[in-house]
Amino acid sequence: MRLSVVLLLLSLAGVLGGAALIGLPALGGAIVFDSLATGVYALLRDDGRRDAPSVHELPTVQSILERARAS
Repeated sequence: MRLSVVLLLLSLAGVLGGAALIGLPALGGAIVFDSLATGVYALLRDDGRRDAPSVHELPTVQSILERARAS
C-alpha cells in the first residue's frame, strides 16, 4: 500500500509540474484532474466493509453442550 501511495504522489507532482510549464490554464485543469483521480482512487480502495472480528472456530452444538455440562 505504501508504494501505491508514493506512486500516486509522484504522479501528482509530475502532472502539476508539467502543467505549470505549459501555462496557468493547464495548471488549473491539472489540479481538477488530479483531484478527481485522487477521489476515484480513494473510492475504489474502499470496499465498504469494516474490519470483521476474527472467529477462530465456530461453536458447534456439541461444543456448546459440553461447555454447559462442564459448568
